Amino acid sequence: MPSIRASLLVVTIASLTLATGLRAQANFTVVPPQHAAVDANHQTGVPGVVDQRTQILIGATQLTTMVGQSIEAIELRRSAADETFAGGAVNLTVNISVAPHTPLDCSTTFSQNIGANPTTVFSGLVNVPTSPAITGSAVAWTPNNVVRIPIVPPYPYTGGPLCIDIVGHPVVGQEVQWWAADATFEQLPGTTTNLGGGCSTKPASLGNWSSIETHSLVTGGHARMIAFGSPYGLAIAAIGPQSAPIPLTTLGFNPPGACALRVFPLVILIPTLFIPDPDPAFAVGGGQADILVKIPNIAAAQGFTLTTQWFDWTQQATSNAIEWTIAASVPTLDMASIEGHALDTEGHASVHIAPVIRFEHQ
Repeated sequence: MPSIRASLLVVTIASLTLATGLRAQANFTVVPPQHAAVDANHQTGVPGVVDQRTQILIGATQLTTMVGQSIEAIELRRSAADETFAGGAVNLTVNISVAPHTPLDCSTTFSQNIGANPTTVFSGLVNVPTSPAITGSAVAWTPNNVVRIPIVPPYPYTGGPLCIDIVGHPVVGQEVQWWAADATFEQLPGTTTNLGGGCSTKPASLGNWSSIETHSLVTGGHARMIAFGSPYGLAIAAIGPQSAPIPLTTLGFNPPGACALRVFPLVILIPTLFIPDPDPAFAVGGGQADILVKIPNIAAAQGFTLTTQWFDWTQQATSNAIEWTIAASVPTLDMASIEGHALDTEGHASVHIAPVIRFEHQ
């Protein structure tokens, strides 16, 4: 009998040792993989430092090593900087689903990026560590460099694009003032040309009160167009082919100067409002109109050219017309980020910017 008991003890110890060893063999996948050990070229905020909602779409091509495994944690690494990031805590709610489309087909509407069966994988406080200054480009995935979100229970990944949906809020008494997470920025800018044609009651502007963010002019992205005008006044963005100048007076308007329409025919008209900044110190320029125009994820969009010009109905004035051309190359990041306020239903979408993420899985 003693020999049997000894044998059983040996088997039990061996089984426990094997189980412990298997449990310790966690796997890690970093996206984008080229930044597994090296700092990327951009920064992003950690949700919850302010009231923020962030969706991260990750294409299936980035996650092949995780198929058939369960995600046990998601980590954000700090960005390299010769500066200490003071820690604290954030309150996060995290949902994961298989997205209904690829990152290049993402929407600015949060609900449209969520799959059919979203799973709440975390809800509660997350520690944001105090992280000492880092010189150089190497940043290790050590506890004082990482915001770690445990996934309980683990999320089984079976393939397809992932949608990670994070809603974050500050924690009273444990607020984080600044903690920059590492992110990547793919440089594929389109181009713009100022065609003029604008006028304004404010001579200092010379009619140049609209702009387009060139880095947003990519296939699958959302072209961001901005204009400044009469506070709470009607703003109309006209998009179409470039045309020879057409004086507004010939169209029955009474503009404050030599305004000219440089877009014809008017293929797209987008109405919105010039909203002033709630801070009076920043409201001196009038109101701001801000629109996002989805660029389709099709080959025909590459290198395509259009023109945008704004109309301020209150002033009966046109902005400068801007001819814009979409980048000839398609983003290869296969990731997208959509960011907005925690209570918003829509955010700003980027298919060329995304945080560096490490998944723990097994």
